[in-house]
Amino acid sequence: MANYRRQQVSPYLLFFIITSSQIGVGVLGFQRIIAKDAGYDAWISVLIAGVFVHVVLWFMFKLLSNAKGDIIDAHTQLFGKIVGSFFSLIILLYFIVAAISVLRLYIEIIQVWMFPTIQTWLLGIIILLLCYYIISGGFRVVVGMAFLSGIFTAVLYTLLFHLPHKYIHIDNIFPILDHSFIDLMKSAKQSNYTMAGFEILLMVFPFIRNANSCQKFAQWGVGFSTLIFTLSAFTTFLLLSEKQIEHIIWSRIYIAKLIQFPFIERFEYILISTFLIKVISILTLLLWSSSRGIKLIFKWKQKYVLIIISLVIIIVCQFLESRNEINSFTDYTSKISLCLFYIYIPILSIIYMFKKSGKAV
Repeated sequence: MANYRRQQVSPYLLFFIITSSQIGVGVLGFQRIIAKDAGYDAWISVLIAGVFVHVVLWFMFKLLSNAKGDIIDAHTQLFGKIVGSFFSLIILLYFIVAAISVLRLYIEIIQVWMFPTIQTWLLGIIILLLCYYIISGGFRVVVGMAFLSGIFTAVLYTLLFHLPHKYIHIDNIFPILDHSFIDLMKSAKQSNYTMAGFEILLMVFPFIRNANSCQKFAQWGVGFSTLIFTLSAFTTFLLLSEKQIEHIIWSRIYIAKLIQFPFIERFEYILISTFLIKVISILTLLLWSSSRGIKLIFKWKQKYVLIIISLVIIIVCQFLESRNEINSFTDYTSKISLCLFYIYIPILSIIYMFKKSGKAV
């Protein structure tokens, strides 16, 4: 990690990296998905999912600390250069798929709520050009964007949780624990896509100063994100009936229509527009990670890799036209995330720990 010393950032910024990569467009509509299995108890499922993320994050730190580098270093040390590069490419490909999912979901929201006639490719190019400009400034600029996104999250959700009291039905959430543990676990599994983003640690780890001893900042970041998701689900259930939640795709935007301030009208327009800050923060982290990883594997210049990835994203987004296609793509992204980071990474970490202990003997 000494090679990255000039580009390293302070440990506390890992908190903002984790929160900004986790809290994205999924938070605007995940309530409908998690409520399918657990109903109004689904907010408890979010807490359960948060516990799993904390555990997986611990495995990630063990793996990366032992490897003294990123996931590419870990794979190379464990499997060799050729096989290790193959496994690393799978994770880098996931980052690209996740970027496509985030960008297309946000463009869909803009097309539905604000500008129905705007072309997908046009908005995609504008957003990706902003991302390219930020990434060109280096990792510190990317982290600076994540820091701004974290501050924005705190301000935004202070406003979002200013609920219209006349629409609140406290009896919605009672009786608590009205569903079985199996239902709660199914709901927790459904929240996987929304909770994703912490896996960015696999690439940014070498760029955090004293990364081996700063796990607490990452865990605090996951804890903060889990709190935001839980409050978002809980307050949504206070305002909407189960039938409404079932049919409203973006429940937080719908609730934003109910929020009124003396100096602001159409708060949902402000919410969607300012959410661009969060989307760009997530995309820059994903694109930086994928382009840097491919650069390390193939020894290509990162700026050319970034251009190629951006073109691929624009082309794929153009093919995702209908709600069903976008929803299916998001579901596949969620399943890939579940397999890679909740199953593969813990197993890889355990294998690495056994290998290291064997060498020590």
